Amino acid sequence: MIRPAAAADLPALRALWERYREEAGGLQEDPAAWQQWMLPRISAGDVRVGLVERRVAAYVAWQALPVADGPRDLRIVELYVHPDGRGQRIGSGLLARAIDAARQRSCGRAVLTSNVHDGAVRAFAVPFGFALDGDALVLPLRQG
Repeated sequence: MIRPAAAADLPALRALWERYREEAGGLQEDPAAWQQWMLPRISAGDVRVGLVERRVAAYVAWQALPVADGPRDLRIVELYVHPDGRGQRIGSGLLARAIDAARQRSCGRAVLTSNVHDGAVRAFAVPFGFALDGDALVLPLRQG
């Protein structure tokens, strides 16, 4: 099941975020800064969670950002699935929700910026139509 995140999900989201940081080789980021970024995203409806056995096992967080010469980009900043939830199409469902949000907001592109040089991330996103463009995987969206 996938649903919008709520403030009550923050402890589970933080645990997933910390697990992701461990898997990614101990990336150092300030947990307080992450929470200050995440809470407004949750309030804005820009975070979805995936549940496994009624527990938050995955999440995606995005943010619509202006582009100087065209429609906004929807930046998919974080997408993570706990190992217990992998292979159940939760990640695909979360990515599809982000793409839907980009279309609903008339964004010109969906841009995945999290760990895009990892071959598994590329293999996951390419079937959706994403292509590597510098330091991001980009999906152009049709307007209209």
